[in-house]
Amino acid sequence: MVKVLCALHKRTYFQSFRDQFAIAFDAYLDILCHVKAVVNQALGRDSLNWRMLNACPPCSYKQDNEAPLDPSRLDSMDGNNSLKRVDGSGHADERIFPSDYLIAPSEVELFKDDVRLRPGTRIPTDVAPSTTNDDSACTENWKTANTVSENTVSIFDQTGIFISACRHGIVQTLVEMRKSGELAKYALATTSKVLDVYGSNGATGYDIGCSYGKTVAASSISTKAGANRHRFLVNSFHGHAHNRQCQIQHHPLYQKGLGIEDLETCERIFSASNAVAPVIRHASYFHWLQFIELHFNQWDLDKYSELSKFIYNNYKQALHIVNELSPAVQELKVQLGLTDTDFERWNSKELEYLQTLAIETEEDIEKMTYVEALESLASAEAKYGSVIFHAYSRASQESREAERSAAYRRLVLEMNAHWTREQDEYKHALNSLTNRRFIRVVEHLEGLVVKRLFELAKANLAGTGYKLHQHISNAIAQCSAAICTALDKYNALAPLQNPPRPTLEYHEVASYAWLGEFDLLKHSRRDLLSKPWASKTNREVAAKYFKVVRAREELTRLNVEVVRLHAWVDDEDAHLSSVARSLSETNPTLAYEIQC
Repeated sequence: MVKVLCALHKRTYFQSFRDQFAIAFDAYLDILCHVKAVVNQALGRDSLNWRMLNACPPCSYKQDNEAPLDPSRLDSMDGNNSLKRVDGSGHADERIFPSDYLIAPSEVELFKDDVRLRPGTRIPTDVAPSTTNDDSACTENWKTANTVSENTVSIFDQTGIFISACRHGIVQTLVEMRKSGELAKYALATTSKVLDVYGSNGATGYDIGCSYGKTVAASSISTKAGANRHRFLVNSFHGHAHNRQCQIQHHPLYQKGLGIEDLETCERIFSASNAVAPVIRHASYFHWLQFIELHFNQWDLDKYSELSKFIYNNYKQALHIVNELSPAVQELKVQLGLTDTDFERWNSKELEYLQTLAIETEEDIEKMTYVEALESLASAEAKYGSVIFHAYSRASQESREAERSAAYRRLVLEMNAHWTREQDEYKHALNSLTNRRFIRVVEHLEGLVVKRLFELAKANLAGTGYKLHQHISNAIAQCSAAICTALDKYNALAPLQNPPRPTLEYHEVASYAWLGEFDLLKHSRRDLLSKPWASKTNREVAAKYFKVVRAREELTRLNVEVVRLHAWVDDEDAHLSSVARSLSETNPTLAYEIQC
């Protein structure tokens, strides 16, 4: 900025000009901070957590006799590693910036011993690990995305920020991530603050909300969260990278009261805050926090001025969904003989099915390994001849090794003789082995689709440079090619399964909505194909039905928020005018500031 000013005034730039400008700007901001404090005191807005409680009128300005909302408010939280600060930058500046958003590091450190592992697989030090791993696959999808290298930790003091925001985009809290990735203590400190300020019956979206709920339940704030009946969900877009069981339990589309809220507010906030990153990378800690505070202050002012626009746009979107999909859903319900209760029951039945899937026992694994060894033995003998007649050849050594492996499995199974291909046990184990290989192919394909999903999300980030865009584009192209290769393997094995699985096209699996269907591909049984909720047509109808239900819930929430915002505007004008009149004689300068 100083260089631009020098160019405009045709002056030679010197470093001293920049230093003088920085000193003047800090003094100016300090004056504004003091004026704001005086005004807030005069308006009665200097109490603890007043900003969090009143920054968003549609969320917090409850009215008498309004329709109850469940959840009472919708928030989201997430971490971002763009706003880093190089360790040691500006070390001579020992000032501490008084932030309205920041949760003090001392409060965050209260949770450092609650957990030991990364988000999602966190286990408290005084609680035994859970024996269930329903969410492990979901959390594993975020392992790479949340990883921070040792070089990053050693170079940067602040490695990013962790924020929470309401559904209207107003930032609530800020936590600095210090020399680490997205650790559990940041999320727990944020959750604790949200519970203390907003109370009961809330819902928070988090990209690993499924496993994070278990983390909270095993943490020091479990009692507080339980007493407040707080729910943790996954974001709409990120939720499609979670398995089907998780989606039914945590995705906004299937959660009552969520409306059309996608819980992706933090991603939109980070998309804008990334532009601040180049400015603060080498700033002092004081200026690092100062610039982030300035950005979020302006962001909140913009979102506050657009609250009516937010409500209007959501109203249009909800009405469009209802008017567009309701006739189609009603027509299909008549054709297929379905009712609304069928769709709700299907979700329960599907969740029950996924939760009770047979898990491979140790005996099943041994049987499959035993048959696999016999298959290897038969293949070796067919290629090199019987081990009896080639006792000293290299081929016979391979055969004898395979035979020894088979004999070991036989002993484990307490068998007295080799299974033969005609035996039912052999056929059953061979089918299980074939299905196991197929499941691995499906899981590999699913992983590639998830990876592509993440790369596409990165490509849309604001402030991404040309070289990084090229790198991301190359990664997407490579991933797409890998998907095609994996898809060929899948389509080769699909018809061989019992029952045969459907072959797939690239455009089907590349769609993020398809991720939830991979579980059905892996665990299909003959009896499953007869289930109404497993039918592709029925599932499409059910998805439209839930969109209509959520849209109608959105209209209910918006009707409440409209009244709250209207009442706030009227009451705010009256309050400002009243305080200004009362100060007009004793402190006319302050009165003028309040009126402006």
